[in-house]
Amino acid sequence: MTSTEDFQAYAQIKAYDVISAGHFKRHLSTSRDNGDKWAIDMYQSHNQVQVKVRDIFTLVGHLSTPNSQVIQRICKDVMSCAQPPIKVLTGHNICCLTGVSTEHCIDLTRVGKHSSEMFVHPRFWHFFVLLWFCTKLEYVVRACTKQWLDKSCIIANPGNYTQICEEYAFQNLEFNEQLSRLFCKGVDYITRSLTTYRDKIALIPVLTPQEGYLNDEDEDDD
Repeated sequence: MTSTEDFQAYAQIKAYDVISAGHFKRHLSTSRDNGDKWAIDMYQSHNQVQVKVRDIFTLVGHLSTPNSQVIQRICKDVMSCAQPPIKVLTGHNICCLTGVSTEHCIDLTRVGKHSSEMFVHPRFWHFFVLLWFCTKLEYVVRACTKQWLDKSCIIANPGNYTQICEEYAFQNLEFNEQLSRLFCKGVDYITRSLTTYRDKIALIPVLTPQEGYLNDEDEDDD
């Protein structure tokens, strides 16, 4: 499980980079290469979070059997979308995962001229919205930082980068703790869901002999 401290470091790296218009990333890299402990620790904490994000991409990538092509395609579309999957449609539609007709559904159709419609039952909403959040974590943190700057009417320049970064860390401490808890719950929920699907459904062979088939064959041979 990702610690709150690791997540705070991750969020700060992304936020400070927004505040400094890309200067902090270079500063962190230089300081780490120079052996500065604060930079090494911060970079390692960042990687702890990044590993969790990559693990989700890996799990989705492993859903490559014929039985799992639909769920893999939907997951990839959600992870690549700039907007969270929150569009709800009314009226009867068919869930592409279960084949069940539903009065309300979540529209996961990918934006594009040749995209086919993808609707899922509302009971899958938590999975897909958490999938989007966890895999789009950097985007979320950066967007929240820009919103904080705009709301605070702060104009960043090289002369006040440090002061603004310190103010960000102080004002967003509780908010990033909430994001940390959501990220941990999301990673756990997504991992358990995809692992269960992979082990119980995705790996089932397409052609399976009926029960007793081999016994019947043996009897015919006799």
